[in-house]
Amino acid sequence: MAEILLHLTSVSSQLHTLNNTSDERYDSEIRDLVAYIKQFNKNLDSQDLLDNLSPSQHTLSYLFILNLHIETLQNKTKNIVPDEIKPGNDLWAKAVYFLRSFDPIQVRYAGHEWRQLIELIGQAAEAVSKPFLAVQVIREALLRLDSSGVLTSVHITFLRLSLLSRSYSHALPILEKQIFRFPTSSGQAYSKHIDRPLCSEFTLGDTFISDASGFSAKLTYRDHTRYFLYGAMIYMALKNWNKALHWLSIVISSPVNDSVSKIMVEAYKKWVLASLLGHGKLVAPPKIISSHVLKVYQTLSKPYASLADAFERRDFQRLRAEIDVGQSVWRADNNEGLVSQLFRAYNTFLVLKLGRTFSALTTTDVAQRMFTPLASSANVEEFVASLVMSESLGATLLHLHGHGSATMLRFSAPTKFVFNRENFMRKRLIEEGRALGFITNDVDQCNSELKLGNENLQLLSRNQRWPDTSGNGGGDIVQADGGLDIDEDIMGDAT
Repeated sequence: MAEILLHLTSVSSQLHTLNNTSDERYDSEIRDLVAYIKQFNKNLDSQDLLDNLSPSQHTLSYLFILNLHIETLQNKTKNIVPDEIKPGNDLWAKAVYFLRSFDPIQVRYAGHEWRQLIELIGQAAEAVSKPFLAVQVIREALLRLDSSGVLTSVHITFLRLSLLSRSYSHALPILEKQIFRFPTSSGQAYSKHIDRPLCSEFTLGDTFISDASGFSAKLTYRDHTRYFLYGAMIYMALKNWNKALHWLSIVISSPVNDSVSKIMVEAYKKWVLASLLGHGKLVAPPKIISSHVLKVYQTLSKPYASLADAFERRDFQRLRAEIDVGQSVWRADNNEGLVSQLFRAYNTFLVLKLGRTFSALTTTDVAQRMFTPLASSANVEEFVASLVMSESLGATLLHLHGHGSATMLRFSAPTKFVFNRENFMRKRLIEEGRALGFITNDVDQCNSELKLGNENLQLLSRNQRWPDTSGNGGGDIVQADGGLDIDEDIMGDAT
């Protein structure tokens, strides 16, 4: 046992840093360790080994031995999720401790084992109806891994558990990281990264997260749309309607061959409701959606179109009737909660409309103009106060002396909100600029690869063989090279 433990602790993240070991040598040591561990006999005392290993320093050894211990229990109990791995037990504590402290460099060599442990943690938490416990752990593990914008099946599992546990705000650190890549196919990583060992600090996520690395199960078209639909649902739960619409737009504008998927139709229905709740009207769908696809959406979501029409026309009686008639539809689509929020949104946009027309009104006047169940001064005052406190409405409520219980609603000058909107837009531009910087780096990188590719070199070779009709020697060669629109066309489509 002592000899085995000596081998398992021979590769340490701490020693790598202290000894300033070269990336090539450290890579070789790690691969030798992985090969050694995979030859282990399953009858080893894995519990004793785990007690003598550090998850942060001996990440690979700890992960392999932990998975070996779990596999032994699974075979013994004939249960995928043994009681020992469920929350509150010893193996759960060990797995959580590992996922919160593993070395992100060493774990690059064990993607399949890392994902296997995370999926088991999710299953164990669900088995005891406590998915929130897994949400916290998986979030920290994803942030620790730093997948550099690569979508994995773990991301989808994480969002599903976040929705299941209603821990929406806990999902934001993952949702706010831009996702713009899929796991690369073998041999498709950029050539400038191929020669770098996995342990290099300059090796990006799109290099070590591939279809063969095991960090993700094989992703399908359905997985892609599910991820963005789940994200949109989380933003809707947080009432961040603009971001919800953005994520939904990715789903409903996804390319299709013959017909749209059920997920895309579901996203369009939520698009209609998020538009009404966030903007008081049906927002125009992305122009990239073809007229044929849009007609399919509209045909399959007619009850939602009727709902939107009643809302936009400010016909409260019809809106209430549409909501009552379509109860079975909203329930079947799991949109009953969103539809129930339409009454409050309807009242909100009525008050906002009054603010664009009047500078001040008594709550009695507001009640007379609303024609909704809120139509009493006391209810209106309470409702308007909630809008002001949530900063949905810029106004103040003043109690008038000598007028009994009358209350005046004075709307704020629009200049303040223009300034606030400018600040909001400035922050958005900064965020989008950062995201654009990531994309620009990839475009420059791709452009560089194209110039060095075989097709480009063959094209240059053909250009140099063109006859010289101008008599200016090499001038034509420069013009032919500089005047080609191939790269511009490719990048122009991307922009």
